[in-house]
Amino acid sequence: MAIAIEKLNRLGLNRDDYKGAHTTLCAGCGHNSITNHIVKALYDSGIEPHLLAKMSGIGCSSKAAAYFVEHAHGFNGAHGRMPSLATGAKLANRDLAVFGSAGMATPPRSGWGSSAT
Repeated sequence: MAIAIEKLNRLGLNRDDYKGAHTTLCAGCGHNSITNHIVKALYDSGIEPHLLAKMSGIGCSSKAAAYFVEHAHGFNGAHGRMPSLATGAKLANRDLAVFGSAGMATPPRSGWGSSAT
């Protein structure tokens, strides 16, 4: 019988260390597939979980951040303000890896305008 060898990234973490809460999203919406790819990318990149800040607005995109890297920082802001939150977090702590999750309306309509000053 073959024994499975756990693969660790450069930080000594396994892929499960980058997972979050069990999803409550609809199976066919695509968010779960995207979340799995985010988990893989963060694992492969060796991002330290405590140095990750997950920013989002409201709606489905706000739930997405709960489904990866349980031990990271997270903040749900007002609708359309994720870009400003992410920018502010990065300016406050340049060591952070900042991930922004936004729905369809945030970038083209309300969100990016709040970043332009």
